[in-house]
Amino acid sequence: TWYAQETKGKTILTFDEAVKIGLRKNVDLNQQKNQLVANQAQKLGAYGNFLPNLNLTGNFTHQEGQQQNTTSGNLEDLSTDYLGGQFTVNLNLFNGLRNINTLSAANNQVMAQSYLVKRSTQDVVSTVASQYLQVLLDQELLKIAEENLNLQKALTEQMQGFYEVGSRPITDAYNQDALLKGAQVSFIRAKNALLNDKALLAQTLQLDPAETFDVVYPNLPADRIDFRTVSVDSLINVALENRPDWRQLNYQVAANTHSWKAAFAGYVPSLTAFMSYGSFYYSLIPNDFSEQFRTLNPSFQYGANITIPIFNRFQPRSQRVSARVTYDNAVINRDNLEKTIKIDVQRAVNNLINASENYDASLSQFQAGELALQAQKESYDLGVSAQVALAQATQTYVSGAASKAQAEVTLLFNRILLDYALGIISVDDYIERK
Repeated sequence: TWYAQETKGKTILTFDEAVKIGLRKNVDLNQQKNQLVANQAQKLGAYGNFLPNLNLTGNFTHQEGQQQNTTSGNLEDLSTDYLGGQFTVNLNLFNGLRNINTLSAANNQVMAQSYLVKRSTQDVVSTVASQYLQVLLDQELLKIAEENLNLQKALTEQMQGFYEVGSRPITDAYNQDALLKGAQVSFIRAKNALLNDKALLAQTLQLDPAETFDVVYPNLPADRIDFRTVSVDSLINVALENRPDWRQLNYQVAANTHSWKAAFAGYVPSLTAFMSYGSFYYSLIPNDFSEQFRTLNPSFQYGANITIPIFNRFQPRSQRVSARVTYDNAVINRDNLEKTIKIDVQRAVNNLINASENYDASLSQFQAGELALQAQKESYDLGVSAQVALAQATQTYVSGAASKAQAEVTLLFNRILLDYALGIISVDDYIERK
């Protein structure tokens, strides 16, 4: 089962369980793993190009009717049987270094694909983290909206009691009723946002839509490093050292370089050595099968073939141009990724610094709003302050609570985004060790 535990009838989906499910079921990641298996098979095939081809062939023919009698040379009406077999060996001696370059290309392609799998794993962690934390934020906002709704209900009942005893005007009761209706609308919107974001997370994790779950705060790294004191250039160097997609493209460029060199083999001669050994049985020869096959008819041959390309309908040129374009495009992608990495790191650092400052400010805002609401509630109960002041204090508290929840989740998410931008985000960091 995918869930971690059940609490008071509710299924709790922990962050480490969500990551495990994502890594197990993510379509893109599984496809990249399958492609890695295919690339490893191609690498084995590239090694095999250096080995000889070994083949054993056999054939049987029965013929009836007019045919030449091979023993006399006359055309006769005969019934004959022919059974033959042959063992052949072919070895490529030289083909313009195609085999060497093909093997180098295959080795680099395997390395490129392995780093692509690693980056795809990091993509899954980042995506799951983003959607999981959004559901977590929605849950907190729903709690705040529910708390505000309950508070407005209590104030409405209290206000109605004050009006009935004549200590408050009817306008206070009307205003409070309007605030209650607004709180109900906010609660409905918060509930709908939570349901939609839960559905998106469930779709990403390929969960059963009938399953209901809640999420909890994950055990993410809690360090609050002041990145304002850290050099962005040093972080960019960390990213260039660790980003799997950067390494992938470097290996891809190397693979395409060797593929381009391999295409040159179409312009140069190739040399192949061969050897064959075979024998046959023919029914018109009076000797028996064993004597014919073992003694009379065996043959052995060996030699070499050289092929000099003269005109091959522009196929070598077409292949070489295609390989060069593939190489050039890989270089363009690599250069573009280098710029992208620098921008990613700068953006991630700035966002994390802003998120940290915003969290500190929102915490102060929440604490101030909480104290203000408590003070205004006491003043209103004593008849010292007006209903408008109480409504403003309530709104300030609700806004502060929402800002605090938003800032806290944003800080967690931006910490993950920085690790993702640096290429150091690891599954082990977010999965509990049992």
